Amino acid sequence: MKFPEWSKKQTVLIGVLAGVLVCAIMFLIAVATRPAETALLDEPEDESIELVEERAVTLAEEATPPPDLSLLFRADSMRPLPEDGAVLPLGGTYAIGGTIYSNYPLDSVTVSITCSHNSKKLYPYKKTVHFKRLSTGVYALSDAATDEGVSLASLVDFSELLVGVHTLKISASVKGTRSVELARCSFYVLGDEWESITKDKFPDSYAEALKFFGSKERFLYRYQWVNGRYIVADPEWEKTYITEIAGYPEGMQWQVHIDAVPYFEKAFEYLETTYVRVHGTNGDTGVIKAISLITEYNGCYVSRFTSSLKAVSHHTFGTAVDINASMEPNKNNDANHAVIDDDVKGHLVFNGILAENGVKYYDFTYDGAYRNDPNGVPQTCVNYLLYEFGFFRAGFDWAHYYKSTSDAMHFCLSEYVTHKHDDKKYGLRKVYEYIAPVADPAPSETSSPSPNP
Repeated sequence: MKFPEWSKKQTVLIGVLAGVLVCAIMFLIAVATRPAETALLDEPEDESIELVEERAVTLAEEATPPPDLSLLFRADSMRPLPEDGAVLPLGGTYAIGGTIYSNYPLDSVTVSITCSHNSKKLYPYKKTVHFKRLSTGVYALSDAATDEGVSLASLVDFSELLVGVHTLKISASVKGTRSVELARCSFYVLGDEWESITKDKFPDSYAEALKFFGSKERFLYRYQWVNGRYIVADPEWEKTYITEIAGYPEGMQWQVHIDAVPYFEKAFEYLETTYVRVHGTNGDTGVIKAISLITEYNGCYVSRFTSSLKAVSHHTFGTAVDINASMEPNKNNDANHAVIDDDVKGHLVFNGILAENGVKYYDFTYDGAYRNDPNGVPQTCVNYLLYEFGFFRAGFDWAHYYKSTSDAMHFCLSEYVTHKHDDKKYGLRKVYEYIAPVADPAPSETSSPSPNP
């Protein structure tokens, strides 16, 4: 067959028509596709849920939190959260309720429960419901209208919780925001079986503890095991004998035994009214308050045994405190006996009491090389200075003077410590005359500390 020959004009015309046809087809495809994408977001039940969730996550990551976001939790009087300090039975059930209100559509609501000093697999206990396929700004914990098709309250099973002190938090989020905590409560979960702290739990400190407390009921209490060496005290004993005081760093609350309160307050008084200066090879701290040397608080009252599980820790009574624990010389090991002794004895020299701009201070020279704390004081000397000027004067012992180990973070009231601060062989005491505590001088009289190196 012989095909007709096309002219040049015919060829161009056919090309144009073909191009128009291709454009038309592409336009129709785009028009047809656009409603499908809209339906994917508006009516996800007809599409892949995984694709919807993936797209929602992308949108959330790209969005910014609404500046006027308002999230509120309103408790349910018929099914309230546990009251702070409530005791729930081990293995028992408990129904929670309440409603969350948001001025933007909710993305998720979460109930999380933690147990103090319990690292078992159950914790943190966490249950979450989502609303990616729904659009609501109001959600009752008992409502099953969630992506999961069940209520959040039904997912939280209190019978699974173990013995211990628990903290429950309720949080919620909208698209483009992180979760916001809306409610919190703390409660005990306890079984029926109890053990008691007895005299045999004190290898060498029972006499000191009894002397300090005066009567057994003030420190020999019943308890239940939580995890590892941690225990939970009888809530009634805890309510009677443990209290909070304003501590340091400023803003921290220290939990202590009521019998220990005057000792801690006296230590604070000494440290708040004492000024020191350390200068030498590591630079010059300038004249600083001794209380500023507490840069890290690591706990007072914590119910636990020692790692052997045979002896009780005196943190269990709220009569001991750990300070600046992250500094290597303060870690609990035998090697730190020599580290601290060598630096304090051999490299820290007390030059006496000096004065600057009307402020009396204790002056020290240091010629060692151990790294400084945030104030510019060598870390080997920080807790020595806290003991020298505050805790020693207030009646505490220092666990650096344990016989078998150095635990320089630990200051204690009710336990036996082998060596004493003014012992001629083992003691590190350098100051024997103290400036009487006085109120802070007026701002115009105080010196400006020199910059740290």
